[in-house]
Amino acid sequence: MTKSTILSILIIMIISLPGFAQNDAYHNALLNQLQNDYGLTGGTWVMTPNEATNVSNASSYGQTMTQGTATGQDFSTLITFNVANAGTNPWDAGYFVQNVNTVQQGDRLLLVVWLRANAGGNVPGQLSIFAENSSTYAKEIYLTVNPQAQWLQYFIPFESSGNFSAGQLNTGFHLAYQQQVIEMGGLAVINYGTSVPLSSLPSQLNNEFYPGSEPNAPWRAQAATRIEQHRKADMTIKVLDLQGDPIPNTPVRVEMLRHQFAFGTAVTPRRLAGNTLNDPTYQSKLTNLDGNGHGFNWVVTENALKWRAWEQGWAGTPAETVKGIKWLTDRNIKVRGHVLVWPGWQYMPDDMMSNQNDPAYLKNRINDRLNTILNYPGVRDKVQEWDVINEIVHVRDLENALMGTAGYPTGREIYPEIINQTLTEDPRLTTYINDYNILSNGSVVGADYLQYKNFLQEVISAGAQLDGIGFQGHMGGTLVSPDSIYAILDDCYQTFGRTMKITEYDQSDIISDNLSAKYTGDFLTMVFSHPGVDGFLMWGFWDGAHWFDNAPLFEQNWAAKPALATFNDLLFNQWWTDSTLTTDANGELTLRGFKGDYRITTTYGSANLITELEVGQNVDTTIQLMLVGNEGLLDAGAVRVYPNPAREFVAIELPYADQWQIQLVNALGQEMFQTNVEGDFHRLDLSGFSAGVYYVKVNHKRNGKVVKRVMHLGN
Repeated sequence: MTKSTILSILIIMIISLPGFAQNDAYHNALLNQLQNDYGLTGGTWVMTPNEATNVSNASSYGQTMTQGTATGQDFSTLITFNVANAGTNPWDAGYFVQNVNTVQQGDRLLLVVWLRANAGGNVPGQLSIFAENSSTYAKEIYLTVNPQAQWLQYFIPFESSGNFSAGQLNTGFHLAYQQQVIEMGGLAVINYGTSVPLSSLPSQLNNEFYPGSEPNAPWRAQAATRIEQHRKADMTIKVLDLQGDPIPNTPVRVEMLRHQFAFGTAVTPRRLAGNTLNDPTYQSKLTNLDGNGHGFNWVVTENALKWRAWEQGWAGTPAETVKGIKWLTDRNIKVRGHVLVWPGWQYMPDDMMSNQNDPAYLKNRINDRLNTILNYPGVRDKVQEWDVINEIVHVRDLENALMGTAGYPTGREIYPEIINQTLTEDPRLTTYINDYNILSNGSVVGADYLQYKNFLQEVISAGAQLDGIGFQGHMGGTLVSPDSIYAILDDCYQTFGRTMKITEYDQSDIISDNLSAKYTGDFLTMVFSHPGVDGFLMWGFWDGAHWFDNAPLFEQNWAAKPALATFNDLLFNQWWTDSTLTTDANGELTLRGFKGDYRITTTYGSANLITELEVGQNVDTTIQLMLVGNEGLLDAGAVRVYPNPAREFVAIELPYADQWQIQLVNALGQEMFQTNVEGDFHRLDLSGFSAGVYYVKVNHKRNGKVVKRVMHLGN
């Protein structure tokens, strides 16, 4: 028996299976493709196995639909949607077909369709593919895709969340994103029941064609211009000797240490500082992503500071969390807290739900939470900003419990109260509200985004000092165009004028690693270019400590994912300043560098001149560098200044008992303190000075002077 005969028999057997009766040529070809390419057999059709019948059963609105014959494709019936104008909502133009066979809860289904947009043109299409309850419109799937000028086949697997009798499940498209012509063919849904794992069904979204993915997309040049304008500052560096005279023709290295912009990740404090999950590799990657000592400059505590976790200790004890935070801040990594109040019963201690009918209890418990965590030693003065309230659009138990009680007509009046008490407890904090499905929805008229804006406006109008707005950035299988990301951020910034931060970036595991690297680079570039955004934080960077085991940068075994190279190239190469220049005749040099912390180093004679400085927003900086070393007969090694780094004080050991002048000078060459001492020892109190780089100058009237650099860590 020949192979072709066997294949023909198999096809006949498949066609004879229940649910596949009366298949037309396209549906037979689809079964053959799924068996040959993916090893899938069995299943039943959710709609009829006939192209023409499905089209005649379909509903269409908001656009002009024509039916024709396809050529050169597996399917025969060609449907063309002509959308004359963009709608107010994507669903203002649509098309759907209802099921004819029953679907049970837990069934695994595969949606298949071929799409093409604006044939022969360069403009990609945009539409949303959905399966929904025909009565409630609750979505089983809702994916926005961007068809191209060539035909592309889409496979979308999903699991049914409920039972659907005939006519209760709609499958179709929302088309009113823009003026466009969309061609469609071969729409089918196959139900494999519960015998086939969802992971065994093919997934093909063609998401590598997201709008703006092209190398010459216009947004790239626009973003580069904004980055040059908003993320850099001019620096003027003047090099002087100890007498205040300029030092000409001298090489000066201007070396960036860390970005002003926050580039960070969620962390697990228990993995730090010798805690119970002590992980040296985890620690080394946090501080050295590129192998050259450059790492994250910000982190957010993933779980350890959440209310329930803090009280129950399931993310580490408070002592472990404090040790972890200290480990981070000792390495100049800034810490943001997550989250003070997450207003769902499942995210708060159990007694909140059991007392939901007692408003006084709820408010007192919240007050105690804020007072405890914001004043806890090692948390206070270390955590610089907080997600004060998380997910106010999506998590509303607290609001609903208070609604209609005295002083709380909507229940949301509690949110400005929480923000105000936060600042009463610790006025130096930066306050954020944070939510999801805003950027990932990709629309300035998305329902969640509009609701988010309404709730933010309520908080601001109530007089709360809301400093920042958080966008979580959990990006799904549909990759939102960089232009759409920018449009949402810009609309929010123009509306509220608040600083914005990407707080929890990651991607769906249906995105390939190579596509993830490309999209992460594009996403990063666009948000870095917006002047209202001050940070980008991943929700974990390693698969071994990620809520979906799918972090952007590292596999479970610490193998680098492609996105790591993209991340390092942008942060520590393209957006990094490390230059050596020569001073002019006036001892000056000028350059434009990325905003952040710098080390400035030059050599004068046998001594190094070193200082550190912060280059911030719109600042032209003139620096007088201090000579570190000795001048005259004094030996620099004979003067000891310790500890270094220091906190409350430094001890100064002098080579012999005599009269000395001791000065403390800051990084800008300004004298902060001076005293005359007699003897061979002095204790210099630093408690009144802010953290930073200082210089201790020890002067002897006959034997010259010594300058020592000291890092003050603060008190």
